[in-house]
Amino acid sequence: MKERNALEQKIATIKELETTLDESVLLIEMAEDEGDDEVLTEAESSLKKLNEKCDALQLETMLSGEADE
Repeated sequence: MKERNALEQKIATIKELETTLDESVLLIEMAEDEGDDEVLTEAESSLKKLNEKCDALQLETMLSGEADE
């Protein structure tokens, strides 16, 4: 049960990251179409934060093997 909960949480995190990515891409496309530099900067900042989260999750995954417990 513990493993199942951990996997469900990981799936939820990945879905959240995917949603954030999709929203950021959409915002960038809209900002480019409308020439809105402020929204473009905000979306790019969101993507940078998303990248940092992905890097942290990747490191966490690499260090979560059986030998690392």
